[in-house]
Amino acid sequence: MRSVRRFWGLVIALALVVSAVLPARAAEEEISIDEESAAMGAAYYIEDSSDPDDPEIIAAPTEPEETAPAEIVAEETESVETEPEETEAASDPFDWTEVYTHEFPLYSQLDYPNQRYGNGTVATSGCGITSLAMVASYLTGHTYYPDELADYFGGYGENNVQRFEYGAQQLRLPIHKADTVRDVFAAMKNGDVAVLLMDHMSIFTETQHFIVLTGINEETGKIMVYDSYPPNYEKWDLKRGFVEGFEEKDLMLGYNGGWIFSVRGMPEVPFIYTEEKPDADPRYPSVELTWEEQQLLAKLIWLEARGESKEGQQAVAEVVLNRLVSGEFGDNLHDVIYGEGQFRTTPFLDEAEAWQAQYEAIDAALEGPNILPMDVMYFATYPENDQVWGQIGGHIFCYG
Repeated sequence: MRSVRRFWGLVIALALVVSAVLPARAAEEEISIDEESAAMGAAYYIEDSSDPDDPEIIAAPTEPEETAPAEIVAEETESVETEPEETEAASDPFDWTEVYTHEFPLYSQLDYPNQRYGNGTVATSGCGITSLAMVASYLTGHTYYPDELADYFGGYGENNVQRFEYGAQQLRLPIHKADTVRDVFAAMKNGDVAVLLMDHMSIFTETQHFIVLTGINEETGKIMVYDSYPPNYEKWDLKRGFVEGFEEKDLMLGYNGGWIFSVRGMPEVPFIYTEEKPDADPRYPSVELTWEEQQLLAKLIWLEARGESKEGQQAVAEVVLNRLVSGEFGDNLHDVIYGEGQFRTTPFLDEAEAWQAQYEAIDAALEGPNILPMDVMYFATYPENDQVWGQIGGHIFCYG
């Protein structure tokens, strides 16, 4: 009997010891599980303040890196082979992105109020050619000025978009028209530059205006813009953008077209454009046209031959100047042009909108080399007489 009581006493004592040890060990195991789950990036639980019994699941923070024992790390390090970096094929264009050190110049179109361009001057109509000068200088490392490019390309095309595209092609810049504004943004993130044409719906202009996208601001992630029109930098809604960059939405509003210039498409030795005018003796040394006379003659050429080639427009100018120096049609340009029955378009001269191509035709006629003999006095879409000199475009030229 005493032995039985001793046995049960031992059993009860053992049970008490076990009941005291197990909760502590279980608590230790719960903590180690929670810590292990956290280390593996498991979801965390926080108690909702309104219902502490209903925990809310939130996303785990970035997974901490697991630290392997030193000997394992050493083994893995020795066994890993470094893969060679991919390189572009030798036939690819020179990769400017690795060594590009050219600076983007900021030009003001208002610095050129007397330089003819298109239908006006660089100051009034030259945001496109000024933007092109910025991009061309940046891509080639050669300094191109707006008035220089205006002189080269302002006489080509019937609008500023055509002149801008023609100039970029003549400078041999890697340009292509963007399908959408999204293509422009993607190109910018790829390290390229772009020119946008904005319309009256944009924050940059009330008409149409070219701007240059020069890159991405690394601190803000916004797109940096150069604008050739200085007053825009004083506008309250644009000031911060010119400093920090513009949001994509700012550039989508009023977007009317874009051109991407591929930095990677530049050759190692860029093409530098120069234009040399041939030497020639002026044919009309005694002729000095006033500005009003130049305007009048330019309007006549615009009415008679604006759809003709550069040579065709110059030939029309030479016919008028040949008449002037002959003395047979009047002793001043006004009388020559307004002479009765001389030009069928004179009633519409006030409505004409001459642009740079017509002024360049006058300059070419005055400076040479010339196209027509001095005794060619007539032109029309048909022979004026039986003394035909020849034909240029749609006009037949005849001797007087």
